[in-house]
Amino acid sequence: MKKLPLYIIIFLSLIILILFYNLFVSENGYKERGNLIIENQELTNRNDSIKDANEELIFEIVNAQDNEEHIENYARENLNLSMPDEEFIKFNNTDLENQND
Repeated sequence: MKKLPLYIIIFLSLIILILFYNLFVSENGYKERGNLIIENQELTNRNDSIKDANEELIFEIVNAQDNEEHIENYARENLNLSMPDEEFIKFNNTDLENQND
């Protein structure tokens, strides 16, 4: 009768050791949790930048719908379009920096 509690203690000790192994050493342990937290933060930052880009696009769309001058400015600046009798000149940032030196 005395051996039964000894077997139970050994059995429970083995279960505890297995649980500690799974918690600290296995691929589902704390290391993986830390990696997932870092990955989640990176994806959150990426998602925030995409949200900002979407807000800019919404602003551009609303302005384009409300204002014809905005469409003309967009065509001139981003698409390098101009009227037939106009000449379009665009300065690069490097050109402006060289001019300031």
